[in-house]
Amino acid sequence: MKQEAEELGATLKGDFGDDVTIKFVDVSTEDVNQYPNIAAILGKVRLPLTVINNEPRFHGGISADVITNALKEMQQKEQ
Repeated sequence: MKQEAEELGATLKGDFGDDVTIKFVDVSTEDVNQYPNIAAILGKVRLPLTVINNEPRFHGGISADVITNALKEMQQKEQ
């Protein structure tokens, strides 16, 4: 899963440059404790979980197209 996240990160960096920050968090480690709102919902979602701006957005798979579209929509709303 980490490799998929890294590949997604490279794709998103190519599309959005420094406007995005990608971080992989292994939820089976104590690192998840840094994100209490995410840790609280882990039993209700399927991994992988994609979080955008601290909000859980997608779970159960990684789709560069879906995530890219969501980020583009967010950019449009900010303009």
